[in-house]
Amino acid sequence: MELHNETTSSMLATHEHAEHAERIALDAIVASRPVLRALLRARDAIRWPERTLLHAGPPLGESAPPPPILHSAAHAALFEGWAASFDEAIAAIMAREILLAPAQEHDCVVPLAAVLSPGQYVQVVSDAAGRGRTIHAALSGGGGAAIRLGMDDPQVTAHLRWINGPLADAVGARLGAPVDLAAIADAALALGDDCHGRTIEGTRIWVERLAAERPFDDPAVKRFLDTSPGFFLNTWMAASACMLSTAEHVNGSAIVTSMGANGRHAGIRLAHAPQRWFTVEATTPVGRFDAGFAATDGLPAIGDSAVVDALGLGAMCMHRSEAQQQNLGAFMQSPPQALNATLLGALHPAFTRGATRVGLSARSVVASGLRPAVALGILDTNGRRGRIGGGIWTAPLALFEDALTALFI
Repeated sequence: MELHNETTSSMLATHEHAEHAERIALDAIVASRPVLRALLRARDAIRWPERTLLHAGPPLGESAPPPPILHSAAHAALFEGWAASFDEAIAAIMAREILLAPAQEHDCVVPLAAVLSPGQYVQVVSDAAGRGRTIHAALSGGGGAAIRLGMDDPQVTAHLRWINGPLADAVGARLGAPVDLAAIADAALALGDDCHGRTIEGTRIWVERLAAERPFDDPAVKRFLDTSPGFFLNTWMAASACMLSTAEHVNGSAIVTSMGANGRHAGIRLAHAPQRWFTVEATTPVGRFDAGFAATDGLPAIGDSAVVDALGLGAMCMHRSEAQQQNLGAFMQSPPQALNATLLGALHPAFTRGATRVGLSARSVVASGLRPAVALGILDTNGRRGRIGGGIWTAPLALFEDALTALFI
């Protein structure tokens, strides 16, 4: 009986410590206030590793980059002047004369198969409350030949130069005081965005704010912004990662602080040990494909935009976006209301109109058996046709079970 009582007391103490740790981490997230402070060349914003390009998700390790990342990396190398031709860039990357590293390990986030290089401009997002890390994200490439689509089209390099030339000049000239990004997201949520798969309202509000500083006078820039409904996504990805970073290094906390995929593997990092990735083999999102394409044509999950869903927006609050429910609701394995209420820990006070919970706990995932959902674009696995659909990637329970076992048992 005495041994039983000692064991029970130990279990209760462990449970109480875990709950306390989760509360500390959640309190940090709900206190965060992400603001956009500047637009800088990436090499001026972070300490850039030599001849290195940054990709989404966990490290590729010994795995060859999937074709979309390889193509985007080649375009980035051409943009930097590290190669004279596309084929030369491909060869240098495969020979590891040009290195690839995870963006999230360098305080950056990139969407889909985008690759970030030192000469590209990045949005600098920091926590006005003072706890979170400063996170960086490139300007959105919009539609067409955007680097995030992983195509081998030569127009990608030309478009990358335009994004980091006329567009960056126009946006940078209109950045004044720090921009409250949570306020934009809150207004967008109230108007039907989920701030991941649908960012139409967030983009409109953000562009209107920029134009209020000074109307856009370049017709090409104005046309680009008018036809790029996802322009706010990269900005909000950086804000989401910044908010999650406030929970890092809370001893005993299983709050997810990083989430992403690289087309080979998907991974998470937890507050208790924020430098350690836990990974599983990535699978292709389930969803809608463009005419002529099927699931077998789709690249497995890719992109750092999963940080939005790990925060608690995107697919995790799809019930607040009628358009997203109509588009992708059929591919959710669990109702988004259940995911939101069960897996996320707290309401963030900045979301007053689009009230939604934040803070994904690996413990809640394992205890409930509910699998977190992420809204993702689906790319052509061969890197030829770019985006061929959109769907839902459902994270496997094993990913969270492995993380908990390795860190806490």
